[in-house]
Parts: sequence; C-alpha cells; structure tokens
Amino acid sequence: MNLAFDPDQPASATDALQVEMVRRASDGEVIEVRPWIQTQTEGQIHALRPQLRQSAGDPPFTCFSCGHPVILKKHALGGHFFAHKEKSAAERANCQYQEDRHLSLKELDRMRYQGQREGARHRRTKELIRRIVASDSRFTEPVIEQTWRTFDEGWRKPDVATSWAGLPVVFEAQVSNTYPAVVAERTAFYRSQGAILIWVFDQLPDEHWRTLHADTFCANQQHLFLVDEECARASEDAGEALFSVYRLRPTLDIHHSEEDGYTTLVPYQQEEHDLVPFASLRLDPEAQTASLFDAQEEKRRVDHIALCSRVQAEQVSWTVLEEDIRAIIQRKGAIPYETVRSWAALVCAIEASRLWCPVGTRYPNPVSVLNLIHDSHPAFFGHLIHTLQRLHLDPAERRTGAWKKRVEDFHAGRYKGGPIPPQHGGSAALLAWLYPK
Repeated sequence: MNLAFDPDQPASATDALQVEMVRRASDGEVIEVRPWIQTQTEGQIHALRPQLRQSAGDPPFTCFSCGHPVILKKHALGGHFFAHKEKSAAERANCQYQEDRHLSLKELDRMRYQGQREGARHRRTKELIRRIVASDSRFTEPVIEQTWRTFDEGWRKPDVATSWAGLPVVFEAQVSNTYPAVVAERTAFYRSQGAILIWVFDQLPDEHWRTLHADTFCANQQHLFLVDEECARASEDAGEALFSVYRLRPTLDIHHSEEDGYTTLVPYQQEEHDLVPFASLRLDPEAQTASLFDAQEEKRRVDHIALCSRVQAEQVSWTVLEEDIRAIIQRKGAIPYETVRSWAALVCAIEASRLWCPVGTRYPNPVSVLNLIHDSHPAFFGHLIHTLQRLHLDPAERRTGAWKKRVEDFHAGRYKGGPIPPQHGGSAALLAWLYPK
C-alpha cells in the first residue's frame, strides 16, 4: 500500500549540511549528522523536530563546534539537516558551521501574506471549529480570538478557545504553512499555561505533504485533525463534537510463505479516516497530544508480536526475542530458552485466535496452535485461557473437539487428569502490556 506520508520510510539528509556534527545530551555522544539521519525514519525525524524547537534548559542536541542548541529542518526538495536554533548565537561564537543570513519571521510573514489580513479559508475553518465545539455541551462556550495574557510570556490570541472537563483547550486553524518556529513557540506557550493546543486543517494533503503536516501528524501520535461542513453538521445533529481525524495505526498483516508453508505476521501502517468523537480522545497537555492511541507504543507491541511469529516459525533466533523481552521489562538477567520459546508460542496462539489463522506454524488450522500450548507449554496454558477470555477471542460457540474439552477441564480445575500446573509468574504483566484492555 502506497501512503501519502509513510512514517516508516527511511529518512535522508540534504546534499549540503549546515551543521555536520552534533553532540547528543543524553549520552554525550558526538554524532556525524549524515549517517545518523539515515538510521532514522521519517516518523522519528518529524516527531523529534518539534521537541528540539520546544526544548528549554538543556537542549537535546548541540552543535559540536560552538555548543549552542540545534534544530532539525527539512529542505523544500527533500532531505533533513541540523541548523542552529539561534543564528546570532552561532555568529557570536564564531562557529565554523555558520549559516547564511535569513530574514526575520516578521519580514517573511509580511512577504508571504503581502500585508493582507486573514483570508477567507482561515475564517471559514475557524467558524467550522467554533460550530463543532458549540454543539457539545461538555465544552464551555467557545470564544474566538480571546487574548491570553501572562506576566512573563506576553500574550497570544488563539483562533478558538474553550475548556473540556476543566482542561483549557485551544484550537488553531491551519490553512498555510506556518513556520515551524512559530508552531513550536505556540505549543510551548500553551503547555506552560496548562492548556492543550490542537492544530486543525481544512483539508487532507495529497501525496505531497508539507513539512507542517508531517510535523503535526508525527508529534500528535500519527493523528491529523480536519474539519469541513459535513463534520460541523454531523456534530450539530449528534449534539457532540466530531472531528474528522486521519491517522496511521500500526497493525499486523498475515503473510503465508509458499516456500516453507509458515504463516507469520508483518507490521504495517493502516490508514484510518473517519469522524471521531472528541470525548473518545486521550488528552495529554504535557505531551500536547490528542489521540486515540499512542503510536510508538502500538508500534512497539506490533513489532514484538511479529517477532514472536518469526521466532515460532524458526525464521529468527530465539536470542533476538530474548533480548527484546528483556528490553521491554527492563531486566538485566538472561531468560531461559524454554521460557522464551513458550512465550513465542503463547503470543502466536493468541494471535491465531484473534486472526483465525495458524500464526507461526505450518498447521492447517488455528485450533492446532491453541492445542499446542496445552500439549507442550503447560505453564502458559492458563495465561492463554485467561487472555482469550479477557479479550473475548474464544467464544463458546466456536469451540469444538479437543479444544472445547480442554477449556472445560481448565475451568473445572483439571489438566490432563490432574491439577492445573503452576503458571509462569512473569508473563501476566507482559501480557497486560502487550494486550491492554
């Protein structure tokens, strides 16, 4: 599937770099910019860009030559590069990586808008946001361009201001390519005021995403807010705020190998675009996100499940999975081979029931994968039963044959004619993370 913006696509650097070496604050490592950028994905770069612009105090990255903070930029023709956050600071330090002079943001804005006042598209988008918010009584009365004043940060005038369950919420209509520095400054301001800022666009970009779309999308857990007349009318009819939200959800696809006959799972990004109730969103004013899910956490889960399927299919060494489990649970000590293999089999069984296919095996049906846990991994059989029940993945009407009898025996406290064996103690917490409610 071809995505207009693919966060998993490898990032690339510009042909000419402004700052060629930077120092990472977290570990003090000196990084050569070009090869480092090539180790990142587009999603990682665009998620990092706002963080660098909003950082106060200790900057995450600094110029190796002069020690002043740097930010990530993207060239109009593609490719990323580091530049000084404040050009004047680099000039005063006589940095060897000095940049060419640029016009101020105010001068650029004057040229961009040619001195004209707010355009019709912006006014229309702002009114649509107001109508959507006004339709939901859980919001306070929306106010357009209300001035926010603070003693130390000056003032701002958001397009639409309201509050939700006591949380101040600010919406900014976005119809032009606002400068990243302006976006970062506004985001930092509203965070400091305990408010959440949501950027709202009037249309989904085509195959050519602007930098602002990509930055906003990645910084907001791969969610992009949009409004149109249909959105506003649906909200007014329903009596609740509905926003059109485009998102990419990390998920899994089934891959059956004709070569060896194994069925495994492959991560991919699934496009979703529909009307989303504002009440269903998770609001995080510190991270400045409004989303249905945490994209990085979802991707971490998806990658782990896919790895389990490949280990079970003996396409990847069990030691790779052992290292991944230790990283997730932050354990230093080694995990025994049998435990790792049993964990892989358990995850494959859960996925086999969820997707109804024989994940990680060459079995002809998914029930055989479930029975494998009963026959070969008794310390994990109880975890399988409880997880399938918690996730509603094993309806009684679907159970047949040996599997039906084994589930009934388990609920009666029996296993192979005797008591249920002790269950593996460390798997419950990992299952709760991998399969949250």
